[in-house]
Amino acid sequence: MAAAFDEVLGYTQSLTGHPGMTGRLITHYRSPTPLHTELRFEAWVERVDGRKIFTASTLHAGERLCAEAEGLFISIKPGTFQRLVKERARSK
Repeated sequence: MAAAFDEVLGYTQSLTGHPGMTGRLITHYRSPTPLHTELRFEAWVERVDGRKIFTASTLHAGERLCAEAEGLFISIKPGTFQRLVKERARSK
């Protein structure tokens, strides 16, 4: 679930227009998450404070809350982000 929250919150924070990297991810497990069941993630940006982007998310199976997450992302300069993307592509 933590990896899924990282993806969901990473996408959510990118909508601010200032892409960042995960600085902290806290996952709170509230009830067992069933297998082979449709799941629903909801995510939002709570606030932006300088380079810090604070996000939150919930995970539901039907009406049941399975987990919640809080994420802190640190925005990086656009040139730095593009350089990292190119380096990753070259390493494949």
